[in-house]
Amino acid sequence: MCNKLQQAADFYEELLQRVYGGTCMSAAEHTPSCTAGLLETEIQSYWMAGLLGSHGTTLRHGAVRIIDFGEWNRSVGPDFLNAEIEINGTRLRGDIELDPTAQDWEHHGHGANPAYNNVVLHVVLSPPPGGWYTRDSLHRDIPILPIDPQLIYAAAGKSTPPPTEPTELCREPLGTLGAEQIATLLQAAAGYRVLRKRRIFRLKAQNIGLQQAWYEALAETLGYKVNKQPMQMLARRAPLNQLGKQAEAILFGTAGFLMPVLPEQAGDDTRHYHRTVWDAWWTLRTEYELGESRAIRWQFAPIRPGNHPHRRVAALAVAAQHWQHIIPLLNAEHADQLVKRLCALSHPYWDTHYTLPSAAQSKRSALIGESRARDFLVNHVYVQDESAYAWETYLRLKEKDTSSTVRKTAERLFGTRPDLKELLNTAYARQGLLQINADYCSANACSECCFPVKLREACISRP
Repeated sequence: MCNKLQQAADFYEELLQRVYGGTCMSAAEHTPSCTAGLLETEIQSYWMAGLLGSHGTTLRHGAVRIIDFGEWNRSVGPDFLNAEIEINGTRLRGDIELDPTAQDWEHHGHGANPAYNNVVLHVVLSPPPGGWYTRDSLHRDIPILPIDPQLIYAAAGKSTPPPTEPTELCREPLGTLGAEQIATLLQAAAGYRVLRKRRIFRLKAQNIGLQQAWYEALAETLGYKVNKQPMQMLARRAPLNQLGKQAEAILFGTAGFLMPVLPEQAGDDTRHYHRTVWDAWWTLRTEYELGESRAIRWQFAPIRPGNHPHRRVAALAVAAQHWQHIIPLLNAEHADQLVKRLCALSHPYWDTHYTLPSAAQSKRSALIGESRARDFLVNHVYVQDESAYAWETYLRLKEKDTSSTVRKTAERLFGTRPDLKELLNTAYARQGLLQINADYCSANACSECCFPVKLREACISRP
């Protein structure tokens, strides 16, 4: 691992310890729920990737080890089928149910439903009240495994819970920092972010395979802002190694985008393409179709036509079909070649269509634009490359567009100083601000936050 990257990350982690290890209110005290803002299906996807841990302690049955996380159920019944666990040395094979609270077992009627009699482990996201037992319809006691909230925060890419009301108290101490001091702070935060992402990726790769982990990373990038999680979930539901020549049928069908009847205004080219994909999907439906309660929740507005979920799924399908050419380029040394390869992906239908039923456009549009390809570099490719070259190159990367979150965080922290735009024109600066926003701005009531005080006290020198 690059020593400079580690030093930068260590500096930021030390700052975190100063803030949350001091007299300030800790992150956990700001909210009673570690799952606020998360869908249950999102948390299920973290479980499948092994991000919620493979070892734990049940409430009354002792230590448990997850040997096989099971198959993610696509229809009614327990969330995960045919899992294998070990409790106190005894191996059990059966189903696993994951609920926000242990009480949901009864609220949802599972205790009286014979379909849940094969459940061998009840995973919950908060400890149940004292004396709680999970029982099936045969009145058998099912082991309960509470999940550590910090694992959920980490899996969701959050260090702390959702925000309380903000103020702007950071501006006074931070607005007076010199440009070099700000660069040091943002490099440290970016380095910390890189290593945290790397740890999560490595854990995923260990549990679902390296190729699948990269495939999900690309899917997440293609989802852009509002559909990152749905795209990642689609990639999990339709794994790379199962796609083969039927990538379009499996992905569009699993996404729920194929229609039995197209709108009347659909042109002949649309009808021909849709019929081809539908015919292939028809033979695969029983294996991949998701039940209504487990359907992926897509956001269709407000987004530009080029970012429509139909088109993003098409891009993922085409990328999957060219995967053998993409894999060798997933490193810092081949970054420019990777961008060219992704931007060159083409499809006879999707080059000129934004959605399945839409009319053809007169001008071709790239399935993956340069901004999406470079976002993939910043958030995944450079992150996973452990070479010194990758970190040094990462620090030189420039970015044109600034997200609203980055812009607002920068203004909150540093005010409207004249050199702010120049300070934020690098990828690391924006990634660092996102990390600071997650760790402090979105985690604390500003009046209770020690960040500006502790930062001013810290001896800031370039790591």
